[in-house]
Amino acid sequence: MTEKSSEQTGLGQTDEEIVKNLEAAVEENPDAANSHYNLALALCREEEWERGLEEFRKALKLKPGLLEARINIAGILLQRGDYDGCINESLKALEFRPDLVEGCINIGVAFSRKGMLDQAVQSFHRALAINPDSVLAHVNLGNAYLALGDIEKSFDHNNKAVELRPDFGMAHNNLAVVMYQKGDTEGARRHLREAIKLGYSAHPDFVKQLEL
Repeated sequence: MTEKSSEQTGLGQTDEEIVKNLEAAVEENPDAANSHYNLALALCREEEWERGLEEFRKALKLKPGLLEARINIAGILLQRGDYDGCINESLKALEFRPDLVEGCINIGVAFSRKGMLDQAVQSFHRALAINPDSVLAHVNLGNAYLALGDIEKSFDHNNKAVELRPDFGMAHNNLAVVMYQKGDTEGARRHLREAIKLGYSAHPDFVKQLEL
């Protein structure tokens, strides 16, 4: 398998070369928030999450209004399981921009993983109030309603996600799960086949259950 650092990126540069060039830019001008931000992005592409987090924080300290950095920090914290940290960072981003859909979704996912489903539902609805066509908000809200046992609302939101983005394998998979619970086995099979066709890794037990 080819190492990530040897993959060609941009104008013939490897990822490792890009990181080195960005590190040089930061060293040359340590007070430039965008330089720290760009370095953080490159480090995250290399899955150097801790260093990426550190550079995002430096960028944010230099430029508190750099919401992209704060949202990326929230995303890394969410990935690491620091749900409270993710919520706090997302709330700070929403203080700057109350219409930031990504912040609402981050909060909702964090609440979901904490098992606080009612709060998660509120956050996803807030995201949809800002952007009714947010596929991620619909998918996550569908998941939250499914966990709460509200099959009809889960169906509505997962179905809407598929309508908005027919090439989203996860949405087809989630819709298949809901349809199966509603007793529509043929519909579930149809959407699970589509999910697999689109490259989604469906749960083997569910595939077996539907006899695909």
